[in-house]
Amino acid sequence: MVVLLSLLAAVCFGMAAVLQFQASTASATELNLRFSLLWRLLANPRFGLGAVFDIVGGGAQFFALKYGSVPQVLPILASGFVLAVLFEHFLARRPIGVGDVVALFVSCGSLITFLVLSPPASGRTIFITPSIVIGALGVVIGLLTVTLLRPLLAGHGRVQAMLGAILLGIVSIFEREVGIIWTQFGALRTLEHWELWILLVVGALALLVVQSAFQQQSLARVLPLVAVGEPIAAITISTLALQTPLFRAGPSALASILALVVEILALIYLAQSEVRVDSELHDGK
Repeated sequence: MVVLLSLLAAVCFGMAAVLQFQASTASATELNLRFSLLWRLLANPRFGLGAVFDIVGGGAQFFALKYGSVPQVLPILASGFVLAVLFEHFLARRPIGVGDVVALFVSCGSLITFLVLSPPASGRTIFITPSIVIGALGVVIGLLTVTLLRPLLAGHGRVQAMLGAILLGIVSIFEREVGIIWTQFGALRTLEHWELWILLVVGALALLVVQSAFQQQSLARVLPLVAVGEPIAAITISTLALQTPLFRAGPSALASILALVVEILALIYLAQSEVRVDSELHDGK
């Protein structure tokens, strides 16, 4: 049951990514990093269907983690971005290079290794002052990205994807904290806590930045950065501010570091692959 729920979540998240990517690329690039892009996407049936897949995937993930362990669930969930990239190429009837496929699976394997070896979040404690700082940081980064930094970031899909991953990492931290508050005080009392509203604000900014990144480059270049960057950003921020260790003690630490190095190399290969494809297309004109 746990495996089936995890696989369902991975497939749903992959389908959501493909549909949202298609909706974003069909929107005018003049809307990049503008809130009007979200309004345009909300009117797009593909984006709406993608949101449905996200909700179903989120529910399947919740029950998979409820009945199974993190090491059981995360490896399957992490495969979602590979499924999304392969499915998008299949729908678009575009071939994908063997090197890119290998790099995607290496990236996925490295992410799984890093996630499985990462220390679990510390208990049910919420550190108020660090959380305020993290929340404020997320709001500031998000607002700067869609306002003052917008002219500098236009056309730089990978940078937008990395900023989106950081924002999603902050979102995941507040998802945990809101879950703790919900468990302790109930759903209605959760509405009274500022953590929920920070979660919603930063989540909206993250959605805008990631969808803007989808406008700029192919799914194979953007989605791995987002999928890999989100947990790394969450773990790094938790380490710096929330007293969560970055690595487990012993040999696991070396394996985690090696997984990160391999991950970075795989992402560099995918980035260089895009440069090669763009060069070939330019030479062919």
